[in-house]
Amino acid sequence: MKGTPFDFFIQFHLTERCNLSCRHCYQSAAVSEMNYEEICGAITAVNRTVQGWAVDHDVDVSPSLHFSGGEPLVRQDLSAVLGYASGCGFSISLMTNGTLIDEAAARRIGNAKVTDVQISLDGTEDTHDSLRGRGAYRRALDGIRNLVAEGVEANLNVTVTRRNMTQTGELIRVAQELGASGIAFSRLVPSGRGKALMDEALTRDEVARFYGELRQHKSSSSIAVSSRDPLATVADIDVDVPQTELPVGGCAAGIFGVTITSDGTIMPCRRMDLPIGNIKHDSLRELWIESPVLGSLRTRESYHDGCQSCSYWPVCRGCRAIALAYSRAEGNNDFLGPDPQCPYH
Repeated sequence: MKGTPFDFFIQFHLTERCNLSCRHCYQSAAVSEMNYEEICGAITAVNRTVQGWAVDHDVDVSPSLHFSGGEPLVRQDLSAVLGYASGCGFSISLMTNGTLIDEAAARRIGNAKVTDVQISLDGTEDTHDSLRGRGAYRRALDGIRNLVAEGVEANLNVTVTRRNMTQTGELIRVAQELGASGIAFSRLVPSGRGKALMDEALTRDEVARFYGELRQHKSSSSIAVSSRDPLATVADIDVDVPQTELPVGGCAAGIFGVTITSDGTIMPCRRMDLPIGNIKHDSLRELWIESPVLGSLRTRESYHDGCQSCSYWPVCRGCRAIALAYSRAEGNNDFLGPDPQCPYH
């Protein structure tokens, strides 16, 4: 339908179970998971919401589902879930640690019409294995090779810490050699088990230096080098930002999408443990409009201590999950304060 373009995504966590126990994981406790019928019901509910927006508000919605975990490949019904989502018209991404993608799994993923698979790679072999367990690096690389052999677009995701911030060039080289389509870098969110790595999070100066260097890699690499971090967006800006009272880019939480966890809980972002409802019994369309949490994330004057007055606010707002994690470390629950690693305001 013609109208205002709106790229809307759901990060859908199918399970909290995982075959690894990564030191920087934002999960910290077991969560129940919906069965296949409940997952299909949730996908249908999202689809109805998107279709309703298109008709009622004249928006050209491009909906996508990003299936994650835990490790989504531990679910025996994954192929069926992917097939159902594809049949509903969604663009599909799969987020995985890559270690369970053998040749048969890669073939099933390709047959399910997955748009791209995002595989975590958190440094060179010793660094990656120090976070994810011995042998995880080589198994992840095997998974990437199997996907590429099946013609499935594979993209690498890197969680940036002091442990790996100097390995950017080497990781880009590895991605190129594997035939990956791209590589993306995001900062550590010190929540869940990741709270124990708070001292490995980048300082403001290190963030500025890292994204300055990443910008150089973007211009010289033969594959896509990117970051979903709003601070990386600021680092790339060379022009004045039009001042608006509504977000036009930056942190996606509650703006361009939400998260559904394995038990149906809806959150602005999985790294922001702020439940606003449950897809099994609440209307996503009503929550999108009426949730006080989502409303505050979209309202400039709700922010404080400088973030609301920053000229980059419309395209940035920092990472709300990191702001919340640091606030909780100090005994508070503030997700609207400044990003503590921001060097640009």
